Amino acid sequence: MPYEYVTSFNPKKLQKMQDPEATQAVLQEIETLAGQTEPVKGDQINQWLGLLAQSEIMAQKWKGGGTLIEVYPSGKKNEDRIMMSVSDGVVDIQDVGVSRH
Repeated sequence: MPYEYVTSFNPKKLQKMQDPEATQAVLQEIETLAGQTEPVKGDQINQWLGLLAQSEIMAQKWKGGGTLIEVYPSGKKNEDRIMMSVSDGVVDIQDVGVSRH
């Protein structure tokens, strides 16, 4: 059974992104990958980091640890970010926004 894809962010936040079209395209790609991918029994974070890299989507494990991945929909030079968690066969897009640092 493939990953379940859910979102828990306010879609209006997409309009405030520096490049909302690129962010929407990456979200669509993540949703497509989720529907095509079986969860591994081990480290699902590393599985997703690999999937995103294969799709040429820049991402890294969030420095705070846990099950979060920080995605750079327009590359690291742009401040747009997608925060997603991966756990127990569920991909949850938790937030989108512009980096504050």
